[in-house]
Amino acid sequence: MVTTITSTSLDFNSIKNNLKLSLENSGEFNDYNFSSSGLSSILDVLAYNTHFNGLTANFALNESFLSTAQLRGSVVSLAEGIGYVPNSKNSSEAIINISVNLSSVSPRPTTIQISENFKFNTTVDEINYTFQTRESLSATDGGDGIYNFKDAAGKPEIKIVEGKSRTKTFITLKSEDNPIYVIPDKNIDISSAVVRVYDNTSTTEFTTYSNLVNARVINENSTLYILRESPNGFFELSFGNGTTLGRAPLIGGKIEIEYLSVAGTLSNTANVFSPLNTVVVNGTGYPVTVATQTSAVGGSSKESIESIRKNAPFQYASQNRMVTASDYSSLILKNYSSFIDDIQSFGGEDALEPEYGVVFVSILFNTDDPLIQQSIKDEILQLSDELSVASFSVKFDDPIKTFIEVKTFFQFNDNLTTLSRNTIQTDVNSAITGYFVKNTGKFNQSFRRSNVLSLVDATSPAVLSSRQEIKMQRRFTPIPNTIQNHKIRYAAPLATPDDVNYIITSNSFSIGGNSCILRNKLNTNKLEVFDSVTNSVVVDNVGDYAQDTVNIVGLQIDSTIGAQSFIKLSATPANQSAISPLRQDVIEIDEDSSFTSIVDVVDGVLT
Repeated sequence: MVTTITSTSLDFNSIKNNLKLSLENSGEFNDYNFSSSGLSSILDVLAYNTHFNGLTANFALNESFLSTAQLRGSVVSLAEGIGYVPNSKNSSEAIINISVNLSSVSPRPTTIQISENFKFNTTVDEINYTFQTRESLSATDGGDGIYNFKDAAGKPEIKIVEGKSRTKTFITLKSEDNPIYVIPDKNIDISSAVVRVYDNTSTTEFTTYSNLVNARVINENSTLYILRESPNGFFELSFGNGTTLGRAPLIGGKIEIEYLSVAGTLSNTANVFSPLNTVVVNGTGYPVTVATQTSAVGGSSKESIESIRKNAPFQYASQNRMVTASDYSSLILKNYSSFIDDIQSFGGEDALEPEYGVVFVSILFNTDDPLIQQSIKDEILQLSDELSVASFSVKFDDPIKTFIEVKTFFQFNDNLTTLSRNTIQTDVNSAITGYFVKNTGKFNQSFRRSNVLSLVDATSPAVLSSRQEIKMQRRFTPIPNTIQNHKIRYAAPLATPDDVNYIITSNSFSIGGNSCILRNKLNTNKLEVFDSVTNSVVVDNVGDYAQDTVNIVGLQIDSTIGAQSFIKLSATPANQSAISPLRQDVIEIDEDSSFTSIVDVVDGVLT
């Protein structure tokens, strides 16, 4: 008998048809009617069984690789296999000032303190959350009985974090059995964990392995623990065995882990904090006064599957040390992902003005609060000092946003649709906005005009064709009544001047009480100030432009016009079809300066 079963066809119908074909070619069932026989039912069972076995094998194989696994447990396990510990939930953080008035107390102490875990209550969407300090604070009498508390670094900006304190205790088991101690709490913030081991009468505080800076310090006496997510979503605590990853706790001792059980993103935006504790002086409790400096930010859910899939290989490549620019990005993102939307790092040799021995880091924060941003930058500098192998210094280069102005014109034939003109125009606007939301706003994301026009044409059969005019826009904020120079760089080269179109134009601003704009002279790259009221040139030379940069020299603006304090400077790119930013450049759409226009077509004729 010749076997005709094709092993690569694993869908149900193909399997059954191949089984039929094999039987028909066997010589014993040449004239057999498989469609209405009992044998057909048997073939169904065989085909179902083969099909399910194929699916099971396929799923099992997919779950064995990080790039194809779909189950969170599989992705977490595979990531941990290459040394990547996925982030747990993170608590949100806020910065406040704390003071207490003891002017009526006599005698007054020179210095007072409040211990860590001083708690505050707040409400977000009518749900209560608890915030607390994570270190002891001290305050000194200012001479008037007002005590302003400061942290250990002497700063009055006090960081408080959301979460409820939890403690879990275990009895130590034999290290030879490689015991795992499970913390049954899916809301743990593993960065807040403090692990103490009580061996007989001594107490030792252990250190998380992932926070070790120099692996060479690990020996049989190292006090280390590993805290990682388990397949069921809880977290597992484990220790070394006395030979690898440090010493093991003695059998019969006690293990205690303190941590915060957090709400993640739900407590973000909290900004009113009511103290739940008092400061006790001379046996009397006194209320503290709280002033909020920054609203709560940084709370996040567990790291998503896609984030783990993306970040784990880069973390593995960096090997917990900062050497290449990508190492800086991956390790910073790993430690501060709840505050960062995107990050870009590049060597000083790739900067516009080369600076060797420097790594430039540009960060898109998910908060606009300058205090939070500066705090994260300070911590990043400390992290780089610990993990940088070479003697590179880190410099922060803030993202440069280039806005895109899109003027869209599309031909419309209302005979081809039952929808109204306004509905079609709204759909076109939504398609354009949706493209920019999905494809721009982060580093290394490019604009492609052809892709946008394809989306516009696909909105309705009534949209016959479309075209777009593209301009790039940068913004600068002038100081009123002050002569200033401005150097403005765009994300792409600018068009060559001609005698018809103005390559550089701005919105209106006030000089001498008149409404003026900035533009280039036709057929030249020189800039001039044009009075829109008198239709005359006020200043005939205030700089020029070349390549991707506009240089404004000696410009004095009395004031901006309207509610905005900045000037929009628009420029026609050399290539309107594609804009690909580099380094710290980011592109976004300026919806206020963009519009769509309908060109009617009736019976094939433009109207």
